[in-house]
Amino acid sequence: MKTVLKNGNVFYHNKIQQLDVEITDENITKVGNDLTGENMIDCTGLLVTPGFVDLHVHLREPGFEHKGTIKTETLSAKYGGYCYLVAMANTNPCMDDKETISDFIERVNKDSAIHTYTYSAITKDLKGQKLVDFKENNSFAIVKGFSDDGKGVQKEAMMEMAMKQAKENNSIIVAHCEDESELQSGACINLSKLSKDNGLVGINNASEYNHAIRDLKLTEKIGNKYHICHISTKETVAALKEYKAKGLQVSGEACPHHLILTDENIKNLNPNYKMNPPLRSKEDLDALIQGIKEGTITCISTDHAPHSVEEKQKPIDKAPFGIIGNQHAFSLIYTYLVKKGLLDLETVLKCMTINPSQVIGFDHDLEVGKLANIAIIDLNEEYTITQESIKSKAINTPFLDTKCFGAVKYHILDGKIEKL
Repeated sequence: MKTVLKNGNVFYHNKIQQLDVEITDENITKVGNDLTGENMIDCTGLLVTPGFVDLHVHLREPGFEHKGTIKTETLSAKYGGYCYLVAMANTNPCMDDKETISDFIERVNKDSAIHTYTYSAITKDLKGQKLVDFKENNSFAIVKGFSDDGKGVQKEAMMEMAMKQAKENNSIIVAHCEDESELQSGACINLSKLSKDNGLVGINNASEYNHAIRDLKLTEKIGNKYHICHISTKETVAALKEYKAKGLQVSGEACPHHLILTDENIKNLNPNYKMNPPLRSKEDLDALIQGIKEGTITCISTDHAPHSVEEKQKPIDKAPFGIIGNQHAFSLIYTYLVKKGLLDLETVLKCMTINPSQVIGFDHDLEVGKLANIAIIDLNEEYTITQESIKSKAINTPFLDTKCFGAVKYHILDGKIEKL
């Protein structure tokens, strides 16, 4: 059956254009004007975009199902307009061997609401002591790269060996940059006036950029593909810009919370504002936005990290790091960055669709011949993020009760159309 998305504001060839999109079975078969089909969906005034791609998600399954599951967290992503995500390896058991990866494939096939992939760990059990079997783990199509996210690889020699293995297997290192030698026990928020005034242990910028700079230097030497997770400091942006200018295969992502909030936004030391890396200064936030505008940072990822209510009710220095984010990422970015003129919509859409696809190797775009993986969004519809409307198993977000624009109205996965 043919379906035509009629008169939409279609993000096509990196520009928003008024077009029709024809879908036949699973595929996009025509993009143009005056198209007709058996099933017509009026998209007048609506944004029609390739489905979003999230390179950084914690699904918590296996091992931490009290926080979230493949079923609940991919449903959350679906309601946020996502069609693809890549899960982090810090599960229990850790995603570091063929048995765990094979089990994950079965779980995804059973429960996932969207196209779901995973990273393999870089080191066994994320302990930084022994590399995983890169060749074996990379042989699984569901594995899209290697990451010890949640912990930085502390030893330079270990990261160098990992990069060589990734290059040999035509894969990518997706790095959580965190130099533990810069951290003190109990560190929980950005090192700033707020941490000092409240007697809290702060997290300095060097804890991130030390390892980012170390890894970029290694990448220049080895020539591997390398991606920096959740950039939060101006120094990391500057380093990535410097090494991208050398023509290296390096990239980086920023998260909505680091683009919208600073440590000055933390209310009453609410642990829902606690994430790693932490909310930084206004100067750092401005550098991230500029990094996206000039093409240094090319991806917006969520670092979606569900926790139970009990865990997040602890004091800020005791609660776990992390917030949920994939259901509302686009709406928040659109409301607080695009509508305020800080970023343009086409740049945001590239950073949430085409660019992450290119980084990780997904064949995904709104283009004739490709699978119809599409989100249709009403940019004019305002809604409030409420506890009741959250599809995640968790509610740990600083954006509860926030009003935003950009409601996802339809989700299309491999041609299957669902009205949300």
